[in-house]
Amino acid sequence: MPTSPKTRSVKQYLLVVHRFYQITGGYTFIGRAFWKLGLGVVAAVVVLYFLNKYVFDVTETVGMITRVLPWWAVITTLFLSEIVTGILPPDLYILWARSLPAPWLMVSLLAALSYLGGVVSYWVGVRLHELPKVKEWVDVKFAEQFIQIKRFGGLLIFLAAMTPLPFSPTSTVAGVVRFPFRMYLIVALSRFLRFWLYAAFLYGAL
Repeated sequence: MPTSPKTRSVKQYLLVVHRFYQITGGYTFIGRAFWKLGLGVVAAVVVLYFLNKYVFDVTETVGMITRVLPWWAVITTLFLSEIVTGILPPDLYILWARSLPAPWLMVSLLAALSYLGGVVSYWVGVRLHELPKVKEWVDVKFAEQFIQIKRFGGLLIFLAAMTPLPFSPTSTVAGVVRFPFRMYLIVALSRFLRFWLYAAFLYGAL
């Protein structure tokens, strides 16, 4: 069966991206980031284990939150946090979800809200680029640095979605440098994987 032009174009694009990352050291960048990701996950599990065993009952503490606030209020705080700032750690919400009747369904909903918060942050960045001062910084004063950010934009978005790196500010920067929106939507889907992986580790440790 002959390959469609669309399939060929996607394959060619992937080959170009693959070659580009080979030449520029992008894969080395990914390897180091995954190493940091593994260390971050292990550290989070170890810290939570010792807190739960020797300091306070993490499960009970999270349970107290669910008794004080309705579930919709809890997830709303995550969504608002994931717009531009990302100040609240998603791990706390993942732990909270464990106390609910359908924890994995809630983890998926939390991931979706985080993803949508990132999309909003992206468009905030697009709007910021329209401000004369920001446009001058991006296109003139720090043009070289922002070109590098756009060059490795896909990697940065993936790493921010998967690691403790700030996902929301990274999404905003992606919008500021006009990283292709369609590609952003695809790469940012790794945010779901991050929530599911962390839930698997955290639920297994407590």
